[in-house]
Amino acid sequence: MTGLSHLRKVFPHPGITSSVLLMCIFYQTSISKAEEIKAPRSLDDRLTIELFASEPDIVTVTGLTVDQQNRIYVVESHTHFRPENYEGPETDRIRLLEDTTGDGKADRIQTFYAGSTETMNVGAHPDGWLYVATRSSIFRLRDKDDDGKADIRQNLVQLETKATYPHNGFSGFAFDFFNNLYFSMGENEGVDAELIGDFGNVYFTLGQNYGDDATLISKGNKRLSALRGEGGIFRCRTDGSQLERVATGFWNPFHLCFDVYGRMFVGDNDPGNRPPCRLLTIVEGGDYGYRRRTLEPFIAINAETPGTLPMTSSTGESPTGLISYESDHLPEDYRGSLLVASWGEHRIDRYDFIPEGANFKTTTQPVIAGEEHFRPAGIAVGPDGSLYVGDWADRSYPLHGKGRVWRIRALNPPQRSQTESISSKDWQKRDAAARKLLAQGKKGISKLTTALKNSDSRVKAVALNALISTEKMTPEFAASVMKDKHVGLREQGVTKLPSHLVDFQKIATSDASPAVQAAALRRIKEKSALPILVEYLKSTDLFMQQAARQGLRQTFSDKELSQLFLHKTPEVRLAVILLLKESASPPDASLLKQALNDENLQVRFVAVEWIGRDELKQFRETLIKELAKKATTPELLKAYLASISQLEGVMKEWTRGTTGDWWVKKSKSQEYAAQLLDLPETSPEVIQQILLFLPASHPALNEKKLDQLLKSDYSGVQTEAVRKMREIKTESAREKLLQLALNSNAEANLRAEAIIGLDPSQPQNVTPLLQLANDGNPTVSKEALRTLTGATLTEQQQTTLKELATADAQKATLIERVLKRKSKQQKPAKDQLAKWMQVLSGPADSQAGQRLFFHPKGPGCFRCHQIDGRGQQVGPGLIRMQGRIALNRERLVEAIINPSKDIDPGFLPLTIVTIDGQTASGIYHKHNNKERSIYDSNGKILSFKISDIEEMIPSKTSIMPNGLVDQMTLQEFRDLIAYLLPEDQQNPSSD
Repeated sequence: MTGLSHLRKVFPHPGITSSVLLMCIFYQTSISKAEEIKAPRSLDDRLTIELFASEPDIVTVTGLTVDQQNRIYVVESHTHFRPENYEGPETDRIRLLEDTTGDGKADRIQTFYAGSTETMNVGAHPDGWLYVATRSSIFRLRDKDDDGKADIRQNLVQLETKATYPHNGFSGFAFDFFNNLYFSMGENEGVDAELIGDFGNVYFTLGQNYGDDATLISKGNKRLSALRGEGGIFRCRTDGSQLERVATGFWNPFHLCFDVYGRMFVGDNDPGNRPPCRLLTIVEGGDYGYRRRTLEPFIAINAETPGTLPMTSSTGESPTGLISYESDHLPEDYRGSLLVASWGEHRIDRYDFIPEGANFKTTTQPVIAGEEHFRPAGIAVGPDGSLYVGDWADRSYPLHGKGRVWRIRALNPPQRSQTESISSKDWQKRDAAARKLLAQGKKGISKLTTALKNSDSRVKAVALNALISTEKMTPEFAASVMKDKHVGLREQGVTKLPSHLVDFQKIATSDASPAVQAAALRRIKEKSALPILVEYLKSTDLFMQQAARQGLRQTFSDKELSQLFLHKTPEVRLAVILLLKESASPPDASLLKQALNDENLQVRFVAVEWIGRDELKQFRETLIKELAKKATTPELLKAYLASISQLEGVMKEWTRGTTGDWWVKKSKSQEYAAQLLDLPETSPEVIQQILLFLPASHPALNEKKLDQLLKSDYSGVQTEAVRKMREIKTESAREKLLQLALNSNAEANLRAEAIIGLDPSQPQNVTPLLQLANDGNPTVSKEALRTLTGATLTEQQQTTLKELATADAQKATLIERVLKRKSKQQKPAKDQLAKWMQVLSGPADSQAGQRLFFHPKGPGCFRCHQIDGRGQQVGPGLIRMQGRIALNRERLVEAIINPSKDIDPGFLPLTIVTIDGQTASGIYHKHNNKERSIYDSNGKILSFKISDIEEMIPSKTSIMPNGLVDQMTLQEFRDLIAYLLPEDQQNPSSD
């Protein structure tokens, strides 16, 4: 019985070549009885999770797959951080598990293959081949005589690299209908790498390889360089030929999958140790922003840099597997959902997609949750529609002799047909039926063309793939597909149909769906389409911009693109420099000089990044000189300083473990920035950014210097000088802030910034704050009242405020808060979004909203969110596009009034329960072999020893306080929205 079996012998199969090492080994593992293994919990009462197999039959699982005969193939690692004196086999094994009796337990357990090392994943193709990914190779296996042991091994793709870390090379697989294999690769430790290959398509992933160089090598000795420090998605035929890159910009994309319409999704693990992990929608030519072997200003996790694409969603820590569920065993509402296994947070989460522009937004909920030793590593669908989940079974990275496979099934599954039919609700059965119809020739083709008229878009999708694969699509059929009411089918058609059957320019300009428009733009190759491409380059939708760039890439040569850089439209110039930066052509010094002087800030940013990346040292003096005038935003200042650091050799200090702003300490960046404060040619806009960049403790930011900057004619410099002065906790600094606050001739917003620095817990500040509360300027008086929140007041001071409230109704609500009285202001319930939208209409002050965001007596937004270069990055970042964050007004309001309604899965709270009964809730911060740490609702880090933890429970309650709206007046709420969503599209941080 699984979990109680005696030690098994491993016999080599005579069909395997002598180069494959198979050893007859008896080995002892840590044996756990099945009844002692605690099952994870199903959070959906319609599902159950049951143990299918465990140690010693299966140990240290890194991936699994299920074939059409319901045989489970599991990667059993014996080389992943192998400890000294480990008693298991010398190489990894692929174990074959099968339930032959129908009791829900594996009873046929044998080794299908042994001989590989650092083996990561496995995928069963419908044609009978089993595809295997190790960190540095992809090969396939076949069992010719059906005895459950591999007889043939064919190598497909190799990775030439010096990097050796086990799991940031090759990893996941996905297959399409057209015999293509897609695979992923991590960042390879930042080391150079080259892919070598030549073989339907296989799509696969490659991690960042620890930033090391690498080469991919495939059939025919075709070589493809991996981009240093960038993971990627690649495609080749199922025999290894036609190797090509699909997308780049990943850290460690463990797994990928397609939905029924051919849309690809990837789970990207640990992007540069900067949570959250990412769920990404993959498009041809997409750049998802991560580069390991560069500096932080040039790394994007969620489209922070020009030309990169955003997350579709975050995920739980370490997404090791994902599938698009398309079967009928689980409840009907699971069809079309994406299921993601999270190793680090012991969960399986469900994602449902809602179209948003040319991408998606998601809703999510946890489905399965386990305790510390539930470590899901891979998820697959069986032919009956139930799920199988691999389980590493321990928090330890080194081998430990434990492992499990779990089965998730419906408690009351529906009756289902076992017949393979193109109209089946099960995707695998539909695909198998379509392939059989293709084999029937004309008769089968006729049935497929009939299926293309089926009312079910899923049936149409498989019929469309089948007909395209045999080149039997006619103009009439193509036209009917492109008129179909289902967006997914139209997107599939415009992506896969032969180009002579689709007018891509017409689709791009006439289809109602942005996703379909974008798919059409990516296939444009006619120069006559330039006006169309130009218009879409102006889109605020980043996926649409990328699609238009892809159209440019396919239409114009590098020489022609260089000529397009003279275009009057800044978005065109940005697209051109992004494309040329990633092309094989050498850098054009003349074009870069033009770009450095471009009026468009993003064009300048890309030029600066390019110069630093390629270490074009002839530009060093130019960048240093231009710092004083052109580094006018937080992003540009850091980009200039980072690029100069690269030109001065800071990358020699780079190591595989360096992350974050390490380069600042290793370079002269702060020295350069500080020197600019004293240069007469430094523009006030740049001085403002320097004040943001330098820490308050820097010697250049002494009180004397800040006092001097307070006299600047530029309000942005004055404001940042006040903010730095607030961080100097001396009596003289307090006096300067007080003098400014009381100065009725000073600008009101500047006085308000000074008021925030007057801590009401210090008795000497209370009287002046009460005086300021009665100031004739409402901006000043309201800020004083906000700052007085929590102050200890005498009876006389309370009486003074009560009289003020009676005399001034506009201040009454703020005074109620200071006096700790229940507010009389009427507010809708949290589920009454429409009423909230009504009461929040009206005039608002974005500068007051900015102060509220960062105010220590406000709702505390800054403790968890970062925006405009300030705040903490605990919760989701608030990235601006054209001045606004990526939420519309309704979604922003709903996130504040009801934060638990739709929690971003990468920030899903968990509750830690200790052995002695203590509890704490927060979001993931860092896990290691000794402790678990979380951020609480105040942005503080709480750490617990693993030995003290009883259990970790996922929560459906956001750490963002539910009563946040009760901490704000309605006017403050309006002001906060105005700051985050300014109507004038201007950046409100430039006070």
